[in-house]
Amino acid sequence: MVQDDERLPGLYDPTNDPDAPLGRRSSGCNCLFIGITLLLIVSLLGSSVLAYFVITRRTSRPPISSLGEQAEALSVIVGAATAAPATVVAAVPTAAATIEAPPVTPAPEINRIALINNDGQIETIAPNGDNRRILTLDSDATAFQFPAWAPDSRRLAVVGGRTAVGGGTAGGGIYVLDDAARTGALGDDLIYFSADRTPFYLFWSPDSHNLAFLANHPRNTVGLNVVPGDGTADSRLLATGAPFYWDWSEDGRRLLVHAGDGRTDHTLSLIELDGATEAANLATPGDFQAPGIGRSGRYLAFAEQAADGLSALVVVDTRTGERAAYESGDSLALGWSPTGDQIAFTNGAIDGHPYWGPLRLLDVATGDIRLVSSRTVLAFFWSPDGRSLAFLTLSGDADDDSVNASAPRKQRALGRPAGSAAQQQGQGFLSLAVVDVATGQGLHLLDFDPTLAYVSQFLPYFDQYALSHRIWSPDSSAIVLPVREDDTSVILVVPVGGGQPYQLAEGEIAFWSFK
Repeated sequence: MVQDDERLPGLYDPTNDPDAPLGRRSSGCNCLFIGITLLLIVSLLGSSVLAYFVITRRTSRPPISSLGEQAEALSVIVGAATAAPATVVAAVPTAAATIEAPPVTPAPEINRIALINNDGQIETIAPNGDNRRILTLDSDATAFQFPAWAPDSRRLAVVGGRTAVGGGTAGGGIYVLDDAARTGALGDDLIYFSADRTPFYLFWSPDSHNLAFLANHPRNTVGLNVVPGDGTADSRLLATGAPFYWDWSEDGRRLLVHAGDGRTDHTLSLIELDGATEAANLATPGDFQAPGIGRSGRYLAFAEQAADGLSALVVVDTRTGERAAYESGDSLALGWSPTGDQIAFTNGAIDGHPYWGPLRLLDVATGDIRLVSSRTVLAFFWSPDGRSLAFLTLSGDADDDSVNASAPRKQRALGRPAGSAAQQQGQGFLSLAVVDVATGQGLHLLDFDPTLAYVSQFLPYFDQYALSHRIWSPDSSAIVLPVREDDTSVILVVPVGGGQPYQLAEGEIAFWSFK
């Protein structure tokens, strides 16, 4: 237990500010030739005005990110354009414009989506459908899962499993791929491999230098490991047990780890990169999964077992050692705002599903708690700008009754066979909504059927995956979502402003780059 006068070392840095905005490139202009007649000048001016409106209309569309054939709604947002055909690693650059055009806002320099296609291979694609690359075309018998973008968004770490001759698994490894310039054989990108201690979850450090990962160990245990992302050193085993959940400190030097021993006892500790325990037994953990370190590095958040046997949300000030306990429930899931000292959380009911419950927001500075949605929320995800929360509910739940929420605007249901009763009622299995955390205004975006990978692997551990894998676009304007539609797995992009979802290609799951 941390006493009131204790201080946890090394986490608080008052100068640690959020990442600066991305730079933008300026557009160039062509010069008019001297000696053009007045009539021609007037004609060109008229054409420029027309070009301005056409270009502005095209560049103001929401970013695209999906896998599969183009949805009917694509024409609503991007006209009749179709997705670029897949290429291997590189793409042909677009020819420079030859006519004068007014300055326009270019797409961010990276802003890409990584996905696993229906052949189990890794692709990346720009949100406008350009520069689609298959990064693992030479993988032969290797199938991949859950690509993890480094925070600098220039590299991807992926788990690859090899199939043995005659079937079965011949081991698994971690590959780090350069999205912009991967060259050579796939084996050149391998930084870890084991025939029996196969990896299955990856989480980059905030500085993009190290990769923490979980690997299977004997006797139903799991190993927490760290390896340099450039493969310059062997992996280090930090701890074993089951399960493991953790968050990185902002400086990438330590991990806040919630771990089990394979039975019933759980611990909460700060572990350094060399495996040394910096602070042990921070609390007697309650029923929760992923702990969290606030964006400033000053606060820790987790669930602690309360006197009545419930799980209370606890926030520790590492500068002063002060602890504050908030609402209790049978179980709890939490997530820090990426921009401030706010925590979104759900409390599971004693007789309900663990972690499912109303969505609330805690202001750490004031201690105030506000109800965001009274619906039974299954999962929630902060937008990168910290202004919105996306959340999932069962589509059979009542209409949105979020606090101060506007009347829900329903999109068409996705993922149901044509003519099914659920589709006729406008419902899929899950519902996606988004709410403005400042105003409480909410919008129901769509109902959908998730892919198998999403519902079986991602959704049950959403609070941990929310730390390592991003579903929001870098500019917080859209969400990438894998769905089943007409017996095919596709990736949709869902504009959060209420625009029609659209798709680009087929695939099982996808994640957006951090930048």
